[in-house]
Amino acid sequence: MESKSQYQRKTVIVKRGLQYRYMLFISVVSLIAFMLVIVDMIWTLHKVSQNHPMIIEVLDEVFSSIPLMLFKIVLYLIVVIILSVVISHKIAGPIYKFEKICELISKGDITQRVYLRKGDALDELRNSFNMMIEKINTVMRLNDEFRKKLKEKNIEVAEINRIEKEIKRVMPDYKI
Repeated sequence: MESKSQYQRKTVIVKRGLQYRYMLFISVVSLIAFMLVIVDMIWTLHKVSQNHPMIIEVLDEVFSSIPLMLFKIVLYLIVVIILSVVISHKIAGPIYKFEKICELISKGDITQRVYLRKGDALDELRNSFNMMIEKINTVMRLNDEFRKKLKEKNIEVAEINRIEKEIKRVMPDYKI
């Protein structure tokens, strides 16, 4: 299916709840990983300083730069948060589009299709969804043709069988 964009999203946060949870998850995991590295580094330095007391002077100098290290930590966390916004947008944006298209389809407009931007997640789902809607559209069109012929009362059994076969060809597992 062609991926033409109906509109460009101008906001970065399109599904607040989903994106905030995703951003929080990424930030917390990054923070935990960072804390584990810090704890491991401190433990290793402690073990080394016990075996080599001369290194304590060097460690004092390293630990005197803690304010700079804290500033860097804040910068890294800001970068992680920005990246989590971008990554969550790649997932939440397509979900938002699917929701809007599903609302339109549920109101009866089965001409709608989902178009995603290049790089958005859920591309395979988009293809399957659009194919499903196309098949439903075809079956409904065949059904309308069938109704018109029934109204004309000129329909024969062969015509009924032909239309049933066409519906089965389009959607082999079609059930009502």
